[in-house]
Amino acid sequence: MRVLLYHKDFCKPEQDILERAAQRKHMLKKTIWWDVLLFLLAGAGGTLVFLFSPVLMKIPVLCALIPVRNSIWENLKLLYFPSVLTALLRYLCTGNLQKGILTTYAEGTAMSMGLFLMIHYLIAGIIGAEYFPADMLLFYTCIIFLVRYLRTHADRQKKSSLSGMIFFLLLTGCFIYFTFNPPVLGIFTEISLLLQ
Repeated sequence: MRVLLYHKDFCKPEQDILERAAQRKHMLKKTIWWDVLLFLLAGAGGTLVFLFSPVLMKIPVLCALIPVRNSIWENLKLLYFPSVLTALLRYLCTGNLQKGILTTYAEGTAMSMGLFLMIHYLIAGIIGAEYFPADMLLFYTCIIFLVRYLRTHADRQKKSSLSGMIFFLLLTGCFIYFTFNPPVLGIFTEISLLLQ
């Protein structure tokens, strides 16, 4: 009798692993549309905003959400706001099923923005000038990194979205405030002025 109980307990972890793998596969299939939405909002939306920013800047409400100067801080908006919009939509649609989704998005957004900053400064330091194709390639690389991060962490979320919500509220406030009141720091200065 004891042998059977031990044998049954011994097999249980293997069944748990198989069940978790099946659940993960099912979740990744269901969440692919959120990844596509994020990629389209950030990639296509960011490109369109960049191309039509002179026209869009004439709308005062949009100035807080789009780059109004060609500074690194302003360019981060192209990564940040599509991520926030997708995170909020996903949270509203799947809130009970994915309780920590805002925290997962906040982590991925912070890492992709950090990656953008790090590589941009590295490229600018090596080349010594602003190079638009490299910036665009870096932008899309950071979007792919963000989507990949969300894809790999979709099933390993925190139990709460509170820290993600606080992160998004604070950073949104910073983006809005610093759009109209930029400090005299390199990250807020236009790239062309920095490289003179």
